[in-house]
Amino acid sequence: MNNPPASIARLRHGGCTWALGGVSGDDTALERLSAVLLSRWQPGDRLVVLGNMLGPSGDPVRALDLMLLLRRRLLARPDAEVEDFVFLRGAQEEMWHKVLQLQFAMSPLDVLDWMLARGLMATIEAYGHSVAEGRIASRNGPSAIARWTAGLRRRHIEQPGHPDLLNSLMRAALSADGRIVFAAAGADPARPLNEQADAFWWNGASDGALDHALGQARDGGWPAIDRLVRGTGPTNNAADESGRVLTVARDHPTLVGLDADGAVLERVEP
Repeated sequence: MNNPPASIARLRHGGCTWALGGVSGDDTALERLSAVLLSRWQPGDRLVVLGNMLGPSGDPVRALDLMLLLRRRLLARPDAEVEDFVFLRGAQEEMWHKVLQLQFAMSPLDVLDWMLARGLMATIEAYGHSVAEGRIASRNGPSAIARWTAGLRRRHIEQPGHPDLLNSLMRAALSADGRIVFAAAGADPARPLNEQADAFWWNGASDGALDHALGQARDGGWPAIDRLVRGTGPTNNAADESGRVLTVARDHPTLVGLDADGAVLERVEP
């Protein structure tokens, strides 16, 4: 795929590609992984954060602060360029975007409860807002919901850099030669990359199922792609680093260093 859409980043040629997956708001683990990355980073390296920076595993607001700090520190390194740092949208970031527009939902309480059950509660509470008030507002109509989401948005804006980061997330990324695709949760090989809809962050297929689908694909640019690197997989996933699919995080936030072919050079867990 020579010309990916603007929502899919294209990495430049260089050294090691570092992929960070499964943070899920775990600020303590992110702090440790950031220290390792800062010690390993070489001129020409690149970083792809595979979505789901937010989540229920720690303090998601502090996790975003640490992400921004890591980016600033790496960007100050010799030969670093802005395009060397790519942040992808995951399911947690998508839910955050949706909750800020909750007043437009057809069944707002059902939508809110569905997202709360999947980890959104931790992010709302980390910003100091009330989930209980959101559920009450969801029963009282669009105007009440709009007041609640306005308060949530205001607390979000008060955190320096958070809106800019979450408003600039990419849907996916491609290696410089187009042979490796990076996503939060996977992809649908039956559809072209520019028609994935939400498959990049909601895909629940196992490594084996995705590997088989990639092998069967015949259009959409997939024959030229050798590897799919994703942040997380389903809970029952049987990870296999030798296949076409690489799931970075298993039980913990994980940082991997990849060579030009997508092979794992180093795996770091907190």
